[in-house]
Amino acid sequence: MLHNYQPTSSPELHNALTTELHQSPYGWGMSAPRIHKGKQPNRPHFIEEWAKLRGFKKQADLAAELDTDKSVVSRWYNGTSPAEDYQERLAALFHIPRDHLFRHPDEVTNDDWIARFFRRLEPDELDRAKQMLEAAFPVKARKAG
Repeated sequence: MLHNYQPTSSPELHNALTTELHQSPYGWGMSAPRIHKGKQPNRPHFIEEWAKLRGFKKQADLAAELDTDKSVVSRWYNGTSPAEDYQERLAALFHIPRDHLFRHPDEVTNDDWIARFFRRLEPDELDRAKQMLEAAFPVKARKAG
C-alpha cells in the first residue's frame, strides 16, 4: 500500500501512485461514493409520545397529516431520527420548538407550567414565592472536603 511506501525518487513515487490508482475499484482518482448523503444521525427522540399527546392514535394518521408514507413514520417509531426538514414539519405540527422533539413531553410541559406560573406573578408576588421556596427548601451547608 502507498502509506507504507517510502519512495526515494520521483519515478518510484509515480509508479507507486499509478499502482495504487489502478487498484482502486472506482477507477482513476475516484473515491467511494457517499451512499447516504445528508442522512440524519440517530438521536433519541420522543416523536411517538408527542404524537399521542397531540391526538395521533395511529402512525398512518401522522403520516397522512405530514403527507408522507407510513413507512417513514414507522422508521421514526422504531428509533430512526427524522431528517431536518421532517423535524421542522413535526415541530410545527405539534406546536413545539424543534429541540422539544428530543425531550419527553412530560419534562417540557412541567417546565412550561412552572414558567407560565412565575410569568403571571406581579413583582411582589414573585418575591413572596421566592421567599416561600427558599424557606421550604433551604440550601444545605456543604461539608468541607
